[in-house]
Amino acid sequence: MRCEVSAGKVERALPIRQTSFSAAGLQAVFYLLLLFLIKPNLLALEPDRSLESKIAEARKAKNRFQLTTLLIKQGEVHGSAGDFAAALMAYREAYQLASERRNIDDQIFTAAQLANTYDQMGKLNEALQWYKTAQSTAVKSGETSNLPNIHVNLGNLYLKIGSFSQSLQHYQQALEIKRKNRDDPGLANVLLNLSIYYLKTGNYEKTLDYQLQALELRRKIGDKSLIAATLSSISITYRHLENFPKAFEYNQKALQLAKELDNPAKIASYYNNLGVLYYSSGDLPRAQEAYLKSYELKKNSRDYQSVLSSLHNLADISIKLNRLSEAKLYLDKANALLAGTQLYELNRSIAKANADYYEKTGDYRRALDFYKRFWTISDSLSNVEKMSQLSELEVKYEVREKEKHIELLTKNNELTRKDLEKSTQLKNSLMLIIALILLSAVIFIWRYLSILKLNRSVLASREELNRLNQELEKRVETEVENRRIQEQKALRQSRLALLGELAAGIAHELNQPMQTLSLTLENIMLAIADDKIDDEYLKRKMKYLFQDIGRMQAVIEHIRCFSRSSEETETGSFQIAASIQNACNMVRERFEQQGISFKISVAENLPEINGNQYKFEHVILNLLTNSRDAILENLQQGRITIGLIEILAHTEADKVVISVRDNGCGIQPEVQDKVFDIFFSTKSLEQGTGLGLAISAGIVQGMHASLSLESNPPEGTVVRIAIPRPVKWES
Repeated sequence: MRCEVSAGKVERALPIRQTSFSAAGLQAVFYLLLLFLIKPNLLALEPDRSLESKIAEARKAKNRFQLTTLLIKQGEVHGSAGDFAAALMAYREAYQLASERRNIDDQIFTAAQLANTYDQMGKLNEALQWYKTAQSTAVKSGETSNLPNIHVNLGNLYLKIGSFSQSLQHYQQALEIKRKNRDDPGLANVLLNLSIYYLKTGNYEKTLDYQLQALELRRKIGDKSLIAATLSSISITYRHLENFPKAFEYNQKALQLAKELDNPAKIASYYNNLGVLYYSSGDLPRAQEAYLKSYELKKNSRDYQSVLSSLHNLADISIKLNRLSEAKLYLDKANALLAGTQLYELNRSIAKANADYYEKTGDYRRALDFYKRFWTISDSLSNVEKMSQLSELEVKYEVREKEKHIELLTKNNELTRKDLEKSTQLKNSLMLIIALILLSAVIFIWRYLSILKLNRSVLASREELNRLNQELEKRVETEVENRRIQEQKALRQSRLALLGELAAGIAHELNQPMQTLSLTLENIMLAIADDKIDDEYLKRKMKYLFQDIGRMQAVIEHIRCFSRSSEETETGSFQIAASIQNACNMVRERFEQQGISFKISVAENLPEINGNQYKFEHVILNLLTNSRDAILENLQQGRITIGLIEILAHTEADKVVISVRDNGCGIQPEVQDKVFDIFFSTKSLEQGTGLGLAISAGIVQGMHASLSLESNPPEGTVVRIAIPRPVKWES
């Protein structure tokens, strides 16, 4: 889809404000203009200086009415010169003064001027805000004479943004008021804007109907420029209807009228649309020729949207004709102009053209970047416009011509007086230049001394900063060492607390082999008494004795290793299944007495883990203890009758996953992200220290593994340890 100009061009209808000057002011302007015509070299900048001088005088006199008028004039001058930042500053101050004076007309006018300036800058959100301010002020005050124009401007702006429903609503309100007031010029303007709305939404028959009504009204009015604009809009509609003969006919009529009026901006627009017609009919060389004519006429214009439209069209057709160097030139210019604008559809169209260019040149990485930008901008547009109105958001702004040619007749005595004034002014200018040079020298010396003083201050501050940084580094090192010592203490405290929990399990583990020892020794004594002992019998019994003694020693050694500090524990390979079984054996007896059973499911052929076996068992025991406490709470509340802890170990892709699941009370959602914080506990102070999960998380992180939990109160909790394969844990 090509970028058109005329159909996208909306007639801006601003509130009209009359400005009056005093007789003295008019006389001053007369003499200034006279002096400007006779002495152009010296007074080329005098009108601006005169305006600034008048503004200064109005400020000094505190004449808010005159100051408001002058600021509005200053905003218009800056806007015409393309200095939008200065124009905005002048209009904002004028709006503030109008608000203080409670002058509704000035408030509406300056708000509309602010919106217009933002619109020309491509900042559509700010423009919308100020148009709404103008509308709200008009409605609240009952000053409805400007309301239809404001509705038209709001409709135009919503059309650019892509909010079609709100655009149509404002156009219809303006249309109703214009018809009621029998305002034919305004009615033609609204009809043409409505036709643009229906063109963008694909209702071409209704578009053509509104355009023909607007053409009839404008022919009655007799304004050739507006007639040409309407003819161009009709041409574009016929192109969408694929009636190319009619499209060429109406475009040629519009172009002829623009040439008669000698309006370069309009001629450029109609050449651009002629290029679109040739492009749509498949004649690419003639389309490029028309685009070039349009661009040459508008390239120095301040109408950046129209210039961007031409650059996009030229780049696109150059890509189609495989003239890639030309395409790159046009795209670079377009990208530079687009920076910082809110022209979403032009941004989108030019992003697509950039992607096509880089894909054509084989730079697929940059092509992908621009395609991503293309779709990102597409997603930001409204749903209605997203797929069907991608490249038609093209708006052309006309620069209001406010320069007037004044012919003044002077007499010989006036010429003589002006010559004398010239000599005086030259002398005054020379004195002023000398004064400025002296002032500049003083400012330079003062600035130099200030910089020297500042440099000394910066150097002193830098030295102080270095000293503070060194002190901070020392404090950080001390705090890190203290934190490490505290963590080691917390780990030992957790181990000792856990050993207290394990007392019953340890007693059970030692009690069974001791009973077996006792029975074996009694059998030996009976055999000696009956004289039935022999070497084979004695060897067999001794073997049983040593096996039980070994079992007791293993339990004691396991508990001793488990309870000592982590620095004394060496790493080595161990089986996950065996470590899980060891941890369960330590607490099984105690847990079963409390009504809690175990279910262990370990997959076969799990890999060995190289690391600290006792740290791993510590983690498992912490998880079992937490599950036990949660289950006991559910048992006490009567939610369950049997406690169950399931331990599963299996492989998932490149990980070994150990899950500990319980049917306890669970953890509330609002605290689930805090349970791994040190000293945070959901239990009472008597039951929990807040160390278990924090220490377990630290151990698991040191193992290059991850610890996570899922909880659904009051149905239970599952905690998962995910260990990468192959695994090598730190000690």
